Amino acid sequence: MKAIIAVIATVVLLLLLVAWMKVSVTLVFRHMKDDDECKIVVRTLFGLIRYTVRIPLIKVDMDSDAPGVAFLHKKGMGGTHGKEEKRGKVTPQNIADLFRQLKRFLQQVVDLHEIMKQFYRHVTITKWEWKTRIGTGDAASTGLLVGLGWSLKYMIISTASRYMNMKTTPVVAIVPAYDRAASETMFLCMIQFRIGHAMVAGLRVVKHWRGQRPPKRDPLAAKQANEGY
Repeated sequence: MKAIIAVIATVVLLLLLVAWMKVSVTLVFRHMKDDDECKIVVRTLFGLIRYTVRIPLIKVDMDSDAPGVAFLHKKGMGGTHGKEEKRGKVTPQNIADLFRQLKRFLQQVVDLHEIMKQFYRHVTITKWEWKTRIGTGDAASTGLLVGLGWSLKYMIISTASRYMNMKTTPVVAIVPAYDRAASETMFLCMIQFRIGHAMVAGLRVVKHWRGQRPPKRDPLAAKQANEGY
């Protein structure tokens, strides 16, 4: 009996420890002419466990049958050197299928927006850098694009600050290139959250899957039922 209690206590302790642990996610996106790269690094257990996904975009494939963006996908624990590599291509059909699957998912989960809002309250943004160089070679159109770029960036930062905890001062810059065509950007974002909060959000999604939610009681019916006792 004591052995069973000890095992249960150990399991509960491990679950509490895992729930307390923090997960750090770093998102890096870099675009410079034809050299594009997206990298996601997930760290936990004080940085001892690290999982990296690196997606350098190779080229735009204008194949008449299936135009899209070709990429090289690398992923692995602790880095990407010598890890799994896979080539692929994202086509408009893939994007359309993804949106359809996302729409079905949103329709299947009741109050998903509220569930995610509560989870976002426990997400902390620890670093935010977004630097851009843009130009068309024409001063007027470049100035217009710069103004639109500032509006877009501030709108995204405002939305992120509204739903998450912004614990850093965002570093934002837009450098106009009036004399040449230019399109360069570098985005870096680091967020942290506890595994326990993610587990709670996942359990709530499962609970509300396919509208599996207790029906709301009619106040008048409840009153009449109470009067019957």
